[in-house]
Amino acid sequence: IGQQQLRLKRAIDRTLEDLSALTTLAEATFSADIAAIFSGHHTLLDDPDLYAAACDIIRDEQCSAAWAWQQVLSDLSQQYRHLDDAYLQARYIDIEDILHRTLRHLNERNEALPQFSAPSILVADDIFPSTVLQLNAEQVKGICLQAGSELSHGAIIARQAGIAMLCQQSDALTLQDGENVILDIPGKRVIRG
Repeated sequence: IGQQQLRLKRAIDRTLEDLSALTTLAEATFSADIAAIFSGHHTLLDDPDLYAAACDIIRDEQCSAAWAWQQVLSDLSQQYRHLDDAYLQARYIDIEDILHRTLRHLNERNEALPQFSAPSILVADDIFPSTVLQLNAEQVKGICLQAGSELSHGAIIARQAGIAMLCQQSDALTLQDGENVILDIPGKRVIRG
């Protein structure tokens, strides 16, 4: 096994540890059903076929572990995006969550959640289920996404936490820090001002 394969294996092992901790947090904070989301991530990541596919790419293309892993999981994410079932389509973000976390370990980067000084609405293009799990519902009162899905695991966790969430808001990223907004959940729209 070459150096890149070893780096990838270590990053996967660290990510598996993260997912075990997230599973424990989810069960303690919410329920066994929410914990099952992260134990499912653990099961998916623990699949030796994913690691083998990345090792084949590393060997065949003489590339970095990060590039090979990105290819394998991005391909899997795209497969989910193209499924006919909307519920299953929404699982693409779970794959991207696992990818992001593993790449973070490969690049030896730590990432902290944003801190809020007052109750806030978090605005983003999309959001990982693991991020939603770790949000403080006293600080984050709402999530407004440019993309995302109401069927995603992040949305399920947000509902359990009592955090309002709007998806598919095309102008979400035009909102400014400090701008006053209302998330009209029944109307599926953002009200500015």
